[in-house]
Amino acid sequence: MGHLLVSRSARRHVAEPDSYLDDDEFGRIRLIRNSGRYLRLNIRTNGEIVISAPFAASLGKVEDFLGDNRSYLRQNLSRIMRRRDFADGDIIGRHHRLVIQPGVRPATTLNDQQLIVKVPDDYTDIQTSQLVSRGVAKALKAEASHYLPKRLHALALRYGYKYSKVRLTFAKSRWGSCSTSGTISLNVSLMMLPEELSDYVLLHELTHTHHMNHSEAFWDELSEHLPEAREFSRALRDYSPYI
Repeated sequence: MGHLLVSRSARRHVAEPDSYLDDDEFGRIRLIRNSGRYLRLNIRTNGEIVISAPFAASLGKVEDFLGDNRSYLRQNLSRIMRRRDFADGDIIGRHHRLVIQPGVRPATTLNDQQLIVKVPDDYTDIQTSQLVSRGVAKALKAEASHYLPKRLHALALRYGYKYSKVRLTFAKSRWGSCSTSGTISLNVSLMMLPEELSDYVLLHELTHTHHMNHSEAFWDELSEHLPEAREFSRALRDYSPYI
């Protein structure tokens, strides 16, 4: 069974309506405290794992509950977060067009604004899908490396935020995160989102440098900069960061 790590913010805010658990296998898990009697588990359409627990439930009990449900989570996450189907001619990210060609050897190449994937004739559908997904990840990382750090810096300057550093990830269920040390992690799949939603995620994480939770103070501050913040939060559930 994987080890469950409780983030500092979860330790400090465990009695708040919204806190987090950081798990080695599943990443960040949302923990919602309520006045109910039972622990409940939910997987949202974007792959986010949510545990609802009574206020009186200890973190140890929450950890045991998660451990008892790991098989269920693996099975259902695999179904919900299945690999996307990409086809020849698809637009990848903001600037690349996918070109799938036959090839003697498997290869993925970025050429100007094209992602060229060469697929051997004897490749199965699964092998082809995996090869294309690797190429998509390469294209998104190239775009993200050029765009996301600059955009984060610009938004931080505009709204008066400070952070220690930014890192890019390929997380399967998180668009971004902010550590207590001020490191902001951003998923390369943000390049697949409409620009207003990717900006929402960046501002969301910048606001976490002031509020390591999702309290009303957090939402009030974020909404000052982005009045549509809650609307964007709901819209984001229709997308998945999984490549």
